[in-house]
Amino acid sequence: MNIQKFFEIAKAKGIDESQLQISKNSSFSVSLFKHEIEKYEASDSQRIVACGVYKGKFGSARTEKLGPDTFEYLVEQIILSASKIEKEEEFDLFKGSEKYHKKNIYNKALSEIPAAEKVALLRELENKTYAIDERVTEVEASYEESESSSEFHNSHGLHLKEKGNSFFIGTSAVIRDGKEIKNNFDYILDSDYSKIDIDALAHKAVEGAVKKLGGESIESKKYPVVLANRVATSFIGYFLSAAIADSVQRHSSFLEGKLNTKVASSKVTIEEKPLKKNIFFSYFDDEGVATYNKPVVKKGVLATYFYNRETAKKDGVSSTGNGSWAGTKIGTSFTNVFVKPGKSSFEEMIAPIEEGVFITDIMGLGTGMNGSSGDFSCQAEGFFIKGGKIVKPVTLITLSGNLLKMFKDVKALDNETRMGFSGISCPNIYIKSMNIGGK
Repeated sequence: MNIQKFFEIAKAKGIDESQLQISKNSSFSVSLFKHEIEKYEASDSQRIVACGVYKGKFGSARTEKLGPDTFEYLVEQIILSASKIEKEEEFDLFKGSEKYHKKNIYNKALSEIPAAEKVALLRELENKTYAIDERVTEVEASYEESESSSEFHNSHGLHLKEKGNSFFIGTSAVIRDGKEIKNNFDYILDSDYSKIDIDALAHKAVEGAVKKLGGESIESKKYPVVLANRVATSFIGYFLSAAIADSVQRHSSFLEGKLNTKVASSKVTIEEKPLKKNIFFSYFDDEGVATYNKPVVKKGVLATYFYNRETAKKDGVSSTGNGSWAGTKIGTSFTNVFVKPGKSSFEEMIAPIEEGVFITDIMGLGTGMNGSSGDFSCQAEGFFIKGGKIVKPVTLITLSGNLLKMFKDVKALDNETRMGFSGISCPNIYIKSMNIGGK
């Protein structure tokens, strides 16, 4: 592909500065249900996003097709897009950062394992999940693998590339005991195939479902609450979304005006580490700005907002390397987030709790969350804590509160960190008090 041809066409058409990003993705997924292949898919896709400055205005275009006329099409669309902008505002494209921290995260060994071997492993996982308990009535086992590459080029001579791959393998077990039915799901997310332990994975899925049997509601009142790590990642995601500068500048964030002030317990430290070598690593953002590791909340104090170049300019600061395409414009996002764990085990952390609730599953948080105020309400289930120990399953309850208050009420975090699908790694979190709606 002659990338230079795009810039030549753009310049000839009067586009002062231009940028081209090419993303390619290949994926393979298979799922089994009741010993049959429920889904088997392999696909390849690509996306080409171009933008530029035409007569002082920003325009963008995108396509999934690459052919002899693609560059002509993109240039014409940039001009059309820029021409529709009415407000007068200065735009420019990024010339490049002083230094980029490149790393190779692509695992060639993963890509060389035959698909047939992965399907065979999935069948073994399904069989082992069934065999653990005779009450297992349904199992859904799934494997997904993706490989992606990204190229960034602009008319200032900036050329950046990165490539990565990863897999997910999971199993869901449905347990029937009399009239009661419970299910549980567990997974592994990585790029190192050797880390797959299907025996452990099957046992976690089944044992998690068995533990839920016999659950009942509890009295409605305030309780000390422990959020399971994979539940906590959802709340962390919404909390950090309020630190996106776009929202702050639109006055729709509960973190507005709280930079360098206490927004959480001093036990809470949250860092964004895009340069940590794992499947979420990325050394440049969608504007070509070099990413860097940074504290977002440091011992409870909000240390930064997330900026792209446009929002950074409004606040008179530098971009934090969080520019991300959102439709036809550059928005803001975050990735590879780590919540600093504590030193105690889960058992040690809950030992002081006389009566509390360990929340392991939530439903409906997306519809029950007010992103502007931080108020939320969602369905939940988990386990009752009494005398510092897990004593019984709990179901048919509602968890509600406010994100800002919740994070200010964090009493402890344990040392059991887990990475979620959103790229947030988090331990189990002990909250001093939250509203539980029950019977």
